[in-house]
Amino acid sequence: VILLETLRCGASLSSVSQAGHPDGPAGSAPPLSGPHAGPDSMGNTCQSPSVLGDGLDGGMSYTTYGPQYAKNVMFLCNHNSCRSQMADGWLRHLRGQASVGVASAGIVGGTAVKEGAITVMKDAGVDIAAFTSDAMADFRPEDFDVVISCCGCGDKLNGDKEVWKKRPVFQDWNLDDPPAIDPGDLSAYRRVRGECKAKVEELLQSLSSPTFAAPQALTYGKQYEKNVMFLCNHNSCRSQMADGLLRHLRGKASVGVASAGIVGGTAVKEGAITVMKDAGVDIAAFTSDAMADFRPEDFDVVISCCGCGDKLNGDKEVWKKR
Repeated sequence: VILLETLRCGASLSSVSQAGHPDGPAGSAPPLSGPHAGPDSMGNTCQSPSVLGDGLDGGMSYTTYGPQYAKNVMFLCNHNSCRSQMADGWLRHLRGQASVGVASAGIVGGTAVKEGAITVMKDAGVDIAAFTSDAMADFRPEDFDVVISCCGCGDKLNGDKEVWKKRPVFQDWNLDDPPAIDPGDLSAYRRVRGECKAKVEELLQSLSSPTFAAPQALTYGKQYEKNVMFLCNHNSCRSQMADGLLRHLRGKASVGVASAGIVGGTAVKEGAITVMKDAGVDIAAFTSDAMADFRPEDFDVVISCCGCGDKLNGDKEVWKKR
């Protein structure tokens, strides 16, 4: 329908994204941004494809993400066939009036949307049947504020792909893979569908926070009199709690803070998020980062939260010399 409308209006075919998720695959021209200037040869007023649907009614949308949104989210998994598609569908369904754009893609590449995912999402009132399975390589990381690895595959984002983990917020949800474990009754699909919905709801709530995704450079740096680094093995629990509590308790004290994993970043533990929220401290949007991504000279105080100071040896020993 979009192709025919474009041809009928005489619009440039280069403006049509062919990657399935509009408004962003690298190399595509910007979408048409409003009604066509005049009638076509048949006397009909032409409208741009950008107003032909929201991506949940069986048609593609040219407005699923982009600069027209205050925040943009990318959901990743291996092949963009199940978990990332569920997350994409849930966010579009649940965002309401929130200015949050969304896309999804496969780190390895796109294949096809799993029938099981389409079925259970339809049962929940979300139609993803027309969604396409796309490759991460067709998108630009700089177009997204939040990058979510739905499958615990953040370790595949290395080398030239590591830039995806450097966005203001990166999370690894580590959801189970329904096609791999479902016994044939779609029960695994339904369970993961529910888990995914809960995480998307939490994400939308955190996105609505005025303190959401403060760039790391603003949480510490020369603008503070003192800067503290909290370390643990994987920056998944203890160091995240300490980071959150310092931000919560510092009041007007000029103390910057960051946290990181000595071994590397993984994901913030759900248990940590839950108990901190119970105490009035929201760390849901915190990212799990690697110590290697920071410079020791930027910190006056270095705290090992896990008794793992003995791992700070060799070229890492400089952290103990602060």
